[in-house]
Amino acid sequence: MKIKKIECFPLILPIAEIYGGAAGFLEDCRSLIVRLETEDGVEGWGEATQGRPGNTYETLETMQIMAERCFAPALAGMDLEQTGSVLRKLQRARYGHPLTKAAMETAIFDALGKLYRVPVYRLLGGPYRTEIDLVGGLGLDLGPQAIEAQVRKLKQQGFNTFKLKIGQKDRAQDVERVRMAREAAGPEASIRVDGNASYTFADARELLAALAPFRITDAEQPLARSDLESLAALRRAVAIPIAAQESISSPEDVLAVAKLQAADLLKIKLTHIGGFTRSLRVAAVAEAAGMPVVVGQGSACTPLLSAAELHLHASLNNAQPAGEMTGFLRLAAQKIVAPIEVSGARARVPAKPGLGIEVDAERLRRAAVSAH
Repeated sequence: MKIKKIECFPLILPIAEIYGGAAGFLEDCRSLIVRLETEDGVEGWGEATQGRPGNTYETLETMQIMAERCFAPALAGMDLEQTGSVLRKLQRARYGHPLTKAAMETAIFDALGKLYRVPVYRLLGGPYRTEIDLVGGLGLDLGPQAIEAQVRKLKQQGFNTFKLKIGQKDRAQDVERVRMAREAAGPEASIRVDGNASYTFADARELLAALAPFRITDAEQPLARSDLESLAALRRAVAIPIAAQESISSPEDVLAVAKLQAADLLKIKLTHIGGFTRSLRVAAVAEAAGMPVVVGQGSACTPLLSAAELHLHASLNNAQPAGEMTGFLRLAAQKIVAPIEVSGARARVPAKPGLGIEVDAERLRRAAVSAH
């Protein structure tokens, strides 16, 4: 199972509608697809998406450069069955670049799953579940009336958990948007809010106090990622549970959050953490600290990345019931990657070997762009 070839395919795909939050707006899907091939002819596929501008220092261009010039040469000729050595080489080849490493590592696990004829979640220790409720995302571009209409539409499709981006300069607009969402969703639905680290302590405390009557499930990262002491003070000052996302990029970050009791739960983005193995460690430390985790990211991506997030979610004992691996729902129609099975806003974790998602290699080659 020696690695024969690693190829990279940068994609810029249209999305169904503009989506974003206080950190920026998403206008297209910029993903790097990685194809790994072994000497035995086994394929492995992985993906990382750039997301909103400014969301990370990695771009489609840098991901392709690092994958082709650093990580692929480092792994060439290595035996995938010596998995620990391969993953250690990937992590040590260059500091940082978690998105690129996540795409590479996903391709490794996809190939291993096909080799051993098991779904990736078996390699990760799961599954705890094989079907996952999806979260309906509501962007900052939607006004109160549009929020109400969109929530009602999503309710009809079977969604019962919603995530609302907040961060309006006029806080009254945030309150009104959440009020309309609650009214449309009904009393039993779960509503999460996400401030994308855009508030000051005083503004966040005032806003979350105003949102408390709407029974918010959790407020994600209202304050700057590095200001854990203020995040801990905010958690003590408000009734709404606090979720940390931008503050979490490593197991050590989880320890810091837990030590200060700065959050009630954590958000894990597979690509921002740097892949499956680091995500498992983050989740394990969080579980030891008594914190559940939310898995997934809403930035547009193909079903390849969303499938990887489904496998991760399925393998975690402390994952929240509803997952945010909804990037594939933001894409306009595409025929490069096979769809994920969804029924009534519930996604089925692919059960075929590897990620369980087929890629049309010829369509992919034709769609690939020159990123650098």
